[in-house]
Amino acid sequence: MNARMTPLQSRFLAAFLFVLALAAIIAVFVVPTLALHHRYDNAITQQRDLMARYQRMIEQKSQVEAALEAIKKRNGRRFFLKNTAANLAGAELEGLVRAGIEKSGGRVATSQSIAPKEDGDFQKITVTVQFFATTASLQKTIQALEAQTPYMIINGLTLRPMNASRDFKPAAGQEPEVNAQIEVTGWAYRNSEGGGAS
Repeated sequence: MNARMTPLQSRFLAAFLFVLALAAIIAVFVVPTLALHHRYDNAITQQRDLMARYQRMIEQKSQVEAALEAIKKRNGRRFFLKNTAANLAGAELEGLVRAGIEKSGGRVATSQSIAPKEDGDFQKITVTVQFFATTASLQKTIQALEAQTPYMIINGLTLRPMNASRDFKPAAGQEPEVNAQIEVTGWAYRNSEGGGAS
């Protein structure tokens, strides 16, 4: 083949082979090196951004600690039941509801705890209480239960007349009573340590 090529063609072929060999060397060594540099540059940039974010967090540490201290001073735990064990929290809620009813002039007949439900970091504690009360004492009971701490919410209220007869008239000076059943819910921190009162 060389015998047929002119010297000019031989030079072109040699130059072409040289360029081809140079391109192969670049493809084998330079391109991976550049890709590796690009990858490391991206990793360095990400790490710098992360360091800057951590630095901002460190600078805000004193502000966050001050905010946490202010929250602790507000004593947010007072809005929750003191006990973290579900059975003790249920008994505590039952006692609070019973006390609220009796203080308002009602008479408790029965009370029952309902199985607690998880509510995020808290337990939703519910009790059902049946009691007898006049209209005035029922109103006081509802106000007392929903206005006190720890917070309690009345989910349901069922009223039944004591005497369903149309001809029934209470004695003079005596207000008629109703048979009331309420479902009351309070919240307690979840029991993470298996302890009782916090």
